[in-house]
Amino acid sequence: MATATGLTLIKEFPYRGDATEQFSNKYWFKGQPPGDSASWLVLADDVWMHERTLFPTTVKLVHAYGYDNTDANANHVWSYDYAAAGTPPPGTLAPPVGGHLMAGDQAALVEWKTDALSTRGKMIYLRKYFHSGYVADADPDLLHAGGYRDVLDLYAGTVAPIHGGMRSQARDLNVGLHVVPAYVTTRTLKHRGKRGGPASRAGLASSSAVTGSAQSSLAAPT
Repeated sequence: MATATGLTLIKEFPYRGDATEQFSNKYWFKGQPPGDSASWLVLADDVWMHERTLFPTTVKLVHAYGYDNTDANANHVWSYDYAAAGTPPPGTLAPPVGGHLMAGDQAALVEWKTDALSTRGKMIYLRKYFHSGYVADADPDLLHAGGYRDVLDLYAGTVAPIHGGMRSQARDLNVGLHVVPAYVTTRTLKHRGKRGGPASRAGLASSSAVTGSAQSSLAAPT
């Protein structure tokens, strides 16, 4: 077990007639875990300020969870419910000209090269997948090159240094150059069909030690 800061942001978006489908992205940072709920919330809001540029307004941030060590079985020590606190903050990406929204299971990939090798001698990459992006009208296999892929590239460069720098959960490695592959990929949503449902969503927040009491600067009061 190593001390590090883990943060999961859970987003909600329309999918197959369900306006509350969810997907998440988890980050690990080199910096020490925040010391109180307010500091956790500042970190979550900071990361979302970068992520929100990747999503249209139909994607909303609904939950955040914080972790203070890298053990695979560790429970989260902080949580915040943006929906309960007010209006969940939405994405800010305007639909680009010459592009259209991806299908729900489609995703864009962002990957960061690290300075570490696997046990097989291969370079280790950090990867994140993002739904509700845009593909090109002229070729639906390609990410929209200007208004969307460029935004992914900007996000990748600005989110990496946050809170001491990104790392992996398993290893304290250093992040280097990033790549945004041109082609759209897929990532099956965890909560659809036989793979989950309401029970799976409830289990995600089953053992929080601390719940957030501070007010996010991003969530407008109802």
